[in-house]
Amino acid sequence: MSKPLTLAILVFPGCQVLDVTGPASVFESSNDISGQAHYTVHILSADGGAVRTNGAIGLMTKSIKELPPRSIDTLLIPGGDETGLQTLAAEESVREWVVQVSTNARRYGSICTGTFALAYLDLLGGKRRVEGRRGWQAHGRAGRGRATSRRHRDSGTEAMPFRRG
Repeated sequence: MSKPLTLAILVFPGCQVLDVTGPASVFESSNDISGQAHYTVHILSADGGAVRTNGAIGLMTKSIKELPPRSIDTLLIPGGDETGLQTLAAEESVREWVVQVSTNARRYGSICTGTFALAYLDLLGGKRRVEGRRGWQAHGRAGRGRATSRRHRDSGTEAMPFRRG
């Protein structure tokens, strides 16, 4: 069997706990169901250690410095509160690391309002995104205006934009 692919979920204070644990569980479950390790899941933050989510649940994380950008197959950024997203994207070490990952990874994406972090980091490349009402309202305050947006009017579901290599 080939080496497992590395999935990195980059979290920040105020991130949405379900946006982290849901994808992590799905990728880990694929390993369990198949009986083979297809993915290694890493929960990362800028400095490592405990990170408090918007649901008052703490997540233990590794520092981004512990995982070389070239080792990552898939990077996901969860949604969360606007301040947390802006702080994440404004931190220079995170910005440099995410940009390096995005140039080497097979794919990167976001869950829900994590799309705004991709926009703040100029990683949407003009792609459109679909998000629920809360994300739509926050878009007007995002400030950078680099991403176009449209609201999915039928169900309000969220979609992850992915760059495929």
